Amino acid sequence: MTKSPQHTNTGSSRQWSRSYGAGCLMLVGIIFLNALPTQAGPPPPVERVEIRGKVLYVNGKPFFPVSIGFVAHGHYSLPEAGEKGFNMAETHGNQTDPQSFRMDIDDAYANGMYAEASLSNGVWKDLERVERIVKACRDAPGLLVWALEDEPNHPNNPYRYPPEQFKPVYDLIKRLEPLHPVYLNLAVGRLKDHQDYRDVADIHSDDIYPVPTSPLAYVAKFSDSVVKGAAGEPGWLWLQMSPLQGPDYIWEGGIPDRAPTMTEVRCMTYMAVAHGISGIQYFAFHYNTPKGGDWWINQSEPAFWAQWADLTAELRLLGPYYLLAPEAPGLMSKIIEGSAKPSTFGYTALHVSLRQTESGYFLIAVNGFNSPIKAWFKVPVPDGGLAADGAAVRSEHRLVDVKNGVFEDSFEPYAVHLYELPFHVDVVGAPGRETITWPRWQRRPRP
Repeated sequence: MTKSPQHTNTGSSRQWSRSYGAGCLMLVGIIFLNALPTQAGPPPPVERVEIRGKVLYVNGKPFFPVSIGFVAHGHYSLPEAGEKGFNMAETHGNQTDPQSFRMDIDDAYANGMYAEASLSNGVWKDLERVERIVKACRDAPGLLVWALEDEPNHPNNPYRYPPEQFKPVYDLIKRLEPLHPVYLNLAVGRLKDHQDYRDVADIHSDDIYPVPTSPLAYVAKFSDSVVKGAAGEPGWLWLQMSPLQGPDYIWEGGIPDRAPTMTEVRCMTYMAVAHGISGIQYFAFHYNTPKGGDWWINQSEPAFWAQWADLTAELRLLGPYYLLAPEAPGLMSKIIEGSAKPSTFGYTALHVSLRQTESGYFLIAVNGFNSPIKAWFKVPVPDGGLAADGAAVRSEHRLVDVKNGVFEDSFEPYAVHLYELPFHVDVVGAPGRETITWPRWQRRPRP
């Protein structure tokens, strides 16, 4: 990858006359400090990492990764990522310097994020070098997982790096420090590939970037392949943040390349979660496009970049309690207005998942089509019934009438609705609806 020039922030200097009093200087200082970006503080140090079924636990608590790539060594963007609320970043030090891997991990941690320390670009092949890197990093407070080569199965038939090649490095890492899991990201979205590589990773992943040329249903298909291939272990997914070729590139059919909209990103995110994905990574803050472009999200798409703070805040708030909650059986749903015909890979527009928490049901419902629909839902009514005759639609400041567990709702193109249906019980620690103002970029105007 081409190394990008370091970005620096320059501010205008001001000269102040001695006639200004101390009070004026204090006021100016407060105004200046309030104008600075918010610095994300370090999270709790990683003391224990466990995999319990499909969920990663950090220090005994469920952890939902909201991660970003291409921000660490050579990209100089860890502070910007931390400011937007990401809780994990892919790091990758200088290939020849083990200490640089530790520096990247520590920099991510200092900016509020845990590290997925990558040994890609062939680093994993040299076991002596891997041993030095692991020993330099294994006690880092911000190290969360190790990552092996990216997309080893692509191009496939034959695989670029077949699974058996990773067995020695996987065994070495597990022997040197069994605390941190090993992660592997594939491409192509094929179930067989994930089954083939299952024994050389603890966390499984794929990447899918459908915008602007493919249906968003690809996210559902890739998610299903990861989850089924992981066979009970955690499954994560890389989703698209950047354009794929560059903003000046024109695809076949005259379609200009572009980054996804935040509506598309949110749709893809919750579609993946509805299909069992337990961690999301976004590609990418900085991207050297294949056509020679240099795309930085904060410079190329500043309005788009500003919206990420809302999404990361929502995912971090809901993740441990709702998005990682176990599936509840018995949900029934159907499309009653709009297209109900299956499309790409046999998926209809509606993607749903009912989760059960200590305090009630949490229903994720996603319209994966670029056309409106209306849907019908029936949730199983628990003993004692539901606590209210309405479902709160989280982040939308509205209620939907529910009778005997049945309700209907309308969906705009690519819309996501998150329904809370409480039981007759109050649980300490459940996130309150008033804890986040969401979403500034999507909120309807008040009448």
